[in-house]
Amino acid sequence: MKYLIIIAALCCFIGIVDLPIGYYTFLRIIVSFMSLIIIVNEFKTRRFWFITFVLVFILFNPIFPIYFYLKPYWIFIDCLVGLLLIYYFYSLFPKKTPKEPETIDVEPQKKPRTRDRIIK
Repeated sequence: MKYLIIIAALCCFIGIVDLPIGYYTFLRIIVSFMSLIIIVNEFKTRRFWFITFVLVFILFNPIFPIYFYLKPYWIFIDCLVGLLLIYYFYSLFPKKTPKEPETIDVEPQKKPRTRDRIIK
């Protein structure tokens, strides 16, 4: 699933080139699908990603499309969304922390105690 995010980001970067309208409809579908998946995953955990991809979903939805009619606006938006998707992809991997050296805890041997003890 993580690698579909990279595919959507690459599609956004390809959208910079002047292509037929069919590709941009495909781009709207794939980006809105990926943003919907991210919205569902981030609903309770990270608020920044949730709000960001709700806005991306609204902007790229294929049912009620938003038209800017000028290509430079969409070039900027496609680059920005592509970079957001790549940054989100890298935020999914856990950060590596340096490991502390292992310490060996040696507990002293406890003498087995019996129930009956001889008291002197």
